[in-house]
Amino acid sequence: MVWGLRIGWAAVAGLVFLASPTVPEQAPPLEGDSVLQGEAPEEYRPPIDAEVVDHFRPPAHVGAPGNRGFEYDPEPGQPVWASADGEVVFAGTVVHNRFVTVLHRDGLRTSYGYLGWIAVAEGDWLVAGQLLGTASARFFFSVRAGDDYLDPGSVLTTGHVRLVSHRDPHGRSRLSAYG
Repeated sequence: MVWGLRIGWAAVAGLVFLASPTVPEQAPPLEGDSVLQGEAPEEYRPPIDAEVVDHFRPPAHVGAPGNRGFEYDPEPGQPVWASADGEVVFAGTVVHNRFVTVLHRDGLRTSYGYLGWIAVAEGDWLVAGQLLGTASARFFFSVRAGDDYLDPGSVLTTGHVRLVSHRDPHGRSRLSAYG
């Protein structure tokens, strides 16, 4: 795998954006290197400045109901930032919804879902806080270690999360908007 600068044009929703070059703050791990040995833990920032309206609820088993991340209540078009440094391993559409997944040096993967548009491409190296897209009327953020979903609140190191009670009429209406 080759690491370096990527400059290019991306057409998104009929608009054209120039992707700015990015350089990793430190070299990414070499293939075969353990990303967990001797590495300082990553610091994960909240990916968006919005309220969490549905928190992590692990399902009892695969296919069971639950919430495998955080559901946020953003303003449509609000910027979404990379939570930590990493490589974009997926940027595309899943069942008519735009998603980005980033692999981080510590082996965790973060996914950003229900994006209005995507500003990155597979293979891009992102630094924490770099714009990766915009939110639509809803936004989803998850963290995985292998195939296991983790509570995003357990890895976010800055910012604050405000949960809205389902008993609060305002919170209940927000939750029902997410199905």
